[in-house]
Order: sequence, then C-alpha cells, then structure tokens
Amino acid sequence: MEHKIINVGIIGGSLNNQWASHTHIPVLKEHPCYRIMAIGTSNITSATESAATLSAPLACTDHQVLAKSKEVDLVVVSVKVPFHYEASIAAIEQKKHFYCEWPLAINTRQAKELAALADQANIHHAIGLQARQSPEVIYLKQAIKQGGIGKVLSCTMQVATQGKGGITDQKSAYLLKKENGASLLTINGGHSLDVLCYILSDFKEVTATMNNNYPEAIIKETGKKITKDTADQILINGTLVDGTSTSVHIQAGVYPAFSLEIRGEKGVFRLVQNHSYGHVQFGNLKIEKIMHPNYSSLSTGTNDIYIEEVKQSSEEDKTPKGYIEKAYNQFAQDILENKRQIPNFHDAVKLHQLLDAIQESAETGKKVVLKE
Repeated sequence: MEHKIINVGIIGGSLNNQWASHTHIPVLKEHPCYRIMAIGTSNITSATESAATLSAPLACTDHQVLAKSKEVDLVVVSVKVPFHYEASIAAIEQKKHFYCEWPLAINTRQAKELAALADQANIHHAIGLQARQSPEVIYLKQAIKQGGIGKVLSCTMQVATQGKGGITDQKSAYLLKKENGASLLTINGGHSLDVLCYILSDFKEVTATMNNNYPEAIIKETGKKITKDTADQILINGTLVDGTSTSVHIQAGVYPAFSLEIRGEKGVFRLVQNHSYGHVQFGNLKIEKIMHPNYSSLSTGTNDIYIEEVKQSSEEDKTPKGYIEKAYNQFAQDILENKRQIPNFHDAVKLHQLLDAIQESAETGKKVVLKE
C-alpha cells in the first residue's frame, strides 16, 4: 500500500446499525489512519443517507460492488453472522484487508476455509474479539504472568444475560436458531471464553452439559411464539493447558452478570463487570485483588487478608468504542508496517473449535480432549 491512509468500506455501515454506529463508524471517522469511502447495507435508502452523512462517495446494497471498489483497501463486516461468509469471500477474492465481527462464520468449516483463503491472498485479517483490548484484561494477563497471585490453581467464570431465553424481540429472534451460528454459546460464550483463554491458556480438555429450558420464545412486539433450539444453560468443566482447573456457567433468560475469579497460591483476582449485560466485550470492567501473604492466614481468619481494587483505565477506555479504537490502532500498524498483532482468523478458528468441543461433550456425555 503506497499511501498512509487506509480507505474503508463498511458492510453493515448504516447509522441505524446499533453496534457499528456506536463503535466502528465513530472510531474510523475520527482516526487519522482511516477514511470511510463506502457504505453497504441491505437498504439503499439507509446506505445513501449514511454515506452522505459520512461523506463517503459510494453507497450500495451489493457487497460484491463494495469489495470491488478501487477506493476500498479494507472491508469491515458488521452484519448478522449468517452473512459473514459470503461477505468475507467477496473481500478476500479482491485481496482486500478484512475486519470481521465475531463469530467469523456459522461453523468451523467455513471459518477454516476463510482463514486459508485469507492467507493465500496474503491480506491482513482481523476478528472482532475486542475484549482483548480491555486495559483490565491486559493488566490481568500481565499480572498473572508476573506471579501476582503465585501459581494459578483454578478459575471460575459466570456469564448471565437477560436475552436468549423465553422472551425476545423481533430483531434478536434469529439468535435462538442454532443454524444461524449466533447463539448464547457462540456470542456470550465465545467472547467470554476467549477472554479466559487469553488471560490464562487454552483448554486441554472439556466436559459440558447444555440444557434448553425454553423450547419456545415469545416475540415481544407481536406476542407470537417461535421455536427455540439453542441452549440457555451451559455448564463447562475442564483443565487448561497450564493445568488450571476451570468451571464455567453460561446462562440466558436471567439477571445479567459477568465475573471471572482466578485463584492462586497467594491470592485471588476477580474481574467483574458493573451494570452487566452478560457481554464482557461491552466493557465497564474492574479488577479486585485479594491477597493472603502466607499460608497460615488461610486457617487463622481474615486478619492478614486484604482486598484491593485495581484501577487501570479511564471511563472512555472502559467502553466498547474504546476497545474498538485500540483494535483499529493495532490493525493500522499491522497493515502499514506489515505486522501481525491483531487477533485474526486463526484465533477465530481456534475459538470455533473450542465451541465445537463443548457442543460435542454436551451431546455425547463424554470428555473431549482438544488437539494442540
């Protein structure tokens, strides 16, 4: 790339797109390394209006047209998961750099194909696992690596969301169909499990149970009942590559929360989300550190135990927009300096494979050992 400005086309770039309009669009609009040149949506009116507001010269409803535009260097996809694959193929065929929201595809087979094609095209590719950009997550990873609580022995994660249970709205109804690849396991579970593995290490083996307490869901706008074939209770036990014993409970249709507790020989780290929606990637995280200086304090009461809240970031840095901005900073450096730092399609494949192992264990009732 000869110039220092990366021209961007956004598939799903309507200003009515709740996620893109609050994260990708404002970040790209303000960033000195990027320029929004094309907006693609399913509706030409919204595409034209959004493009005009953003001073982007191209508005279209065809992702092929956007990908083929000579004015576009980087394609960003922020649409529903079932459309990720065809949008990705179009961009990769045109050898355009590519940023795709998680999940990469509806299944691991598609994800593997996209990773292989992206490598063959020699493009830079990124997957939207933006919680890795959280200052709290980065701090926790470094603190554990530096022995902040001694040897890590176990971790417990709780993920809960009010959605994806027995009640839904019209636009979220597709999340309740397994075939769409955008379920409680893949969305809430995928982002949260990625954070757990990023901080500690990958899973070596898993056993899982998945239950569907709501085989039907009510659409709020109409009162209509629809069939739901996705799990709303997911229980995972396993051992990480580093030997850490791990327990994870992911649930839907309940009061929202996120917490990750990591226990070591010398203390405990707690990563919790204030005002949670059950999505770790939405930010607003804080860390608590609980220390017991010696083993004797564990059996003599709490006098020698102290709790410290570790504060790391500004309010702006705690937001999804802040995470996305850091991701785009890293991605610009990757593209302009030919580096490979941003989480990419191969990280996505690994996460898809972990979700497959969880699904397989739940279906067979057997422990699944993950391949290295």
